[in-house]
Amino acid sequence: MIITALKQKGNNVIIYFDEGESISLDYRTIADSGLRKNDSIDETAKSKLISDSNFHKAKDSAFRILSGRQHSVYEIRTKLFQKKIDKETIDRVIEQLLAGRFLNDEKFAHAYTEERSGKKVGVNKIKAELHKKGISREIIKSTLEGLNSEAGFEQAQELAKRKLESLKRKETDKRKIKSKLFSFLISRGYESDIIMKIVNELNFYDEQEDGTE
Repeated sequence: MIITALKQKGNNVIIYFDEGESISLDYRTIADSGLRKNDSIDETAKSKLISDSNFHKAKDSAFRILSGRQHSVYEIRTKLFQKKIDKETIDRVIEQLLAGRFLNDEKFAHAYTEERSGKKVGVNKIKAELHKKGISREIIKSTLEGLNSEAGFEQAQELAKRKLESLKRKETDKRKIKSKLFSFLISRGYESDIIMKIVNELNFYDEQEDGTE
């Protein structure tokens, strides 16, 4: 096939062939290939040009996604797949992002855990969320081992006290309050033994009351 013309359109270049066919490629692909009018290419070369063009565009998409926040490898792979990008191109993009340290599941897990812990989310919920984001069990384990258990207990205790005050305005039955408090802290991802300790230490009565059951 002989190239009869190359016309730039935005960030793409349309290549026209003597057989009446045309393809649209990312301008960087053309710049890298050095193609010019009257050059001849075969099907293998054309396929490579298309593959390289798709790679450039997919990598741009990945960087746009990463500009918002850090992502795990699984998240980037999923988002690119949703954009109808083929697996081979996605693998190539992921490989380059990992090599350039734009993706790192270990760093992502630590940053995510720190952020969620700061928002008073318990270890069980963080673990489930990291698993959902495709983080390996080994990384999850090593990341969560670094959590300050005392700080987590204090966060859960603070949440419990606030929730208790809210529940006491709506409910008078101590057993129901305990049950709702337990469910609330479970939903926040705290472990049951921590919750039981906190619940058992709370004062379920107002200060002016006797305090007996």
